[in-house]
Amino acid sequence: MTRDLEKNKNIQENFNFFILNAMDDWVRIIDNFGDVTFINQALKEALKSSPKLKDYLDENIDLIISNSNSLAQNATMIEEKLIDGKYYSIKTSPIYLGDTFTGTIEVYRDITSESILKIDLYNANKAMLDDIRFVRRIQSSILPKSGIYGKLSLSGIYNPADDVSGDIYDLIKIDESRVAFYIADVMGHGVKASIMTMFLKVTMAAIFDKHPDYSPSQVFLNLRKKFTKLQIDSSQYFTAWLGIFDFRDNTLAFSNAGHNCPPLIYLKDKDEAEYLLANGRMISNIIEPDEYIEKKQKLGVGDKILFFTDGAIEAKNEEGNEFGLERLRETFSETSDLESVNQKITSYNWQAMADDLTLALIEYEKKEENET
Repeated sequence: MTRDLEKNKNIQENFNFFILNAMDDWVRIIDNFGDVTFINQALKEALKSSPKLKDYLDENIDLIISNSNSLAQNATMIEEKLIDGKYYSIKTSPIYLGDTFTGTIEVYRDITSESILKIDLYNANKAMLDDIRFVRRIQSSILPKSGIYGKLSLSGIYNPADDVSGDIYDLIKIDESRVAFYIADVMGHGVKASIMTMFLKVTMAAIFDKHPDYSPSQVFLNLRKKFTKLQIDSSQYFTAWLGIFDFRDNTLAFSNAGHNCPPLIYLKDKDEAEYLLANGRMISNIIEPDEYIEKKQKLGVGDKILFFTDGAIEAKNEEGNEFGLERLRETFSETSDLESVNQKITSYNWQAMADDLTLALIEYEKKEENET
């Protein structure tokens, strides 16, 4: 009976070593004195062709012995190292007979292909990130600078949810007495949306340059024609609001192309903010607009208009409630100040912004501080 048990034990041990020898990974077993008691066939073949490998393996034994009374006895360690021009994942595990530590087993797996793939992927991602940051710099640079434009004083806040944005606003001088302003929100985020904002920038400028007498509705109809000629994905669309300021009669003519964020006008004589509402469909390949309604607003000294995209009203608090249009209107009525509005939105928001936050403020015939 004892002889049969011993025979079975030997068979089991030989079978275990057979499995280790059949592995493509390198395997070796080191006893608790630092002596190598087993090397599998794959490692033997590697040692024949690489003298540097033996030097590294000897150094690793010294490391294991130095940790033999602590980490090496109590945990499996995994590390990645470059050995003789190749990357290896090294897994070192303690061996116990009952409660007695008897040594360690090392398994070296060649991960050169995976590591090169990781490096290539990292480099590709870095290059793409560099490109995105470049696009963001370009995108930021095409927005109009804060300043005075005729009777208009402009200031803006631009905070993309991602590295690049689908929001844009711009101010276009038509002639000495008229200035156009629009704000647009392209569906989606990322590079695709940001490139569409650049299309808007160039196209809107070209329309006004060629047709300076166009009304807002005519501009939107022309813009849609140019957009459909791009023949891009039918799911792509954008919303926009456009107004033309006329300094001759102090009016603002405007139209809306599906922009669900109607600008707010703070009328100084009423001391209250109201919506600048107009009906009109978004600009898309698949939706035909019947018409873009035009409206006109009389302007007075000190009147202010707040332009925004849906990032401003979709900010959520810890209960998941949105900031909303009416809260924005009340805030603007109370403060009529761009920084105060932005601060109220950002302090209300409980999490990372899910959408781009773009705000722009135009004050009509702004008074200097020393004026009474």
